[in-house]
Amino acid sequence: MAESPIRVLIIDDDFMIAKLHSKYIETRKGYELVGIALNYEQALSLIVERKPDLLLLDVYMPDFSGIELVRTIRTRQIRCDIILITASKELEIVEEGFRLGVFDYLIKPFDLEHLKNTLIKYTQFRNRLSSVEELNQEIVNDLKNLRIPHPQLPQFHKGIDDKTLNRIKKYLIDLEEFQTADEIALRAGVSKTTVRIYITYLVNEGIVEELLQYGTIGRPQKLYRINK
Repeated sequence: MAESPIRVLIIDDDFMIAKLHSKYIETRKGYELVGIALNYEQALSLIVERKPDLLLLDVYMPDFSGIELVRTIRTRQIRCDIILITASKELEIVEEGFRLGVFDYLIKPFDLEHLKNTLIKYTQFRNRLSSVEELNQEIVNDLKNLRIPHPQLPQFHKGIDDKTLNRIKKYLIDLEEFQTADEIALRAGVSKTTVRIYITYLVNEGIVEELLQYGTIGRPQKLYRINK
């Protein structure tokens, strides 16, 4: 009898990123995409309705954070595993994720190769767990090694090139005031998705400064300028 596919729900407020990840999940043997959610409310509804095995969950959403969603899932004792997407500097989120039993992390910026490696590790974990008849310390150690995250530092990876990077840096160098990624994309003539990837890289490298601007509702707005 063939094993049931691993059912995955994508949760990300950036529809283009969510679509990219969903298309990749659909190409993976042994995986089945069960839906895309763009916010906390949609996510919780789909989790209850479609009962995914695995969430690919971005930390930032327009209503509540991904960590809040994980807390809700654990409080309600909903059985599913979680791969959390976060930025490498958000140590407190990583620590909280550990406490809440997050399976692994994808550290921004990442490419599909990183996602592939994480899914391979998750498949190994599931297969190892389902094949166990009696636990011993060796098996527990194997499961721990698969499950415990080992975040990779951001790298100058595929998809980032000198020409685009220099174009964005040149615009930022002339910038006096903080601006959003969308404003930078518009004025630099680069797509919003591309700018977010490059800005995250530049922030992690210490080249660009990030400022959180808090409003009355929703998540804080991120603003950027070159480090002076």
